[in-house]
Amino acid sequence: KRSGMLSALSHPWSCVRASEGGIVGGRVAKPHSRPYMASLQFQGHHSCGGILIRDDYVLTSAHCKNDVQPMTVVLGAHDISKKEKTQQRFKVQKYNQHPDYEGEQENDIMLIKVRTKLVCGPWFNPFCRVSK
Repeated sequence: KRSGMLSALSHPWSCVRASEGGIVGGRVAKPHSRPYMASLQFQGHHSCGGILIRDDYVLTSAHCKNDVQPMTVVLGAHDISKKEKTQQRFKVQKYNQHPDYEGEQENDIMLIKVRTKLVCGPWFNPFCRVSK
């Protein structure tokens, strides 16, 4: 029997309508007001979105994994079509797809561990660990 939380996490973006050009019916956010949003890219091109959940982990959909090309995680971007000084780029250390993901919508969830941790700064302070 599936728990409600697992079911909800299996389809985190199922209610969002998107097109090749971006979100439909949305509006531009205040620059850098969503520092937890990640762009998952292959060869410099946006492929999927994700959410920073720790300074070294991003939550996304399992279908975003590409076994042929290495993924780059981009954080700190307001406009992913431009290079911005606030952007940080990370190589992926490990992909953790849901163990029951089989290529369909069910269990379409994945954790990505990046090789290096987020560099703390004014845009990322809420996500940085406090060291003792």
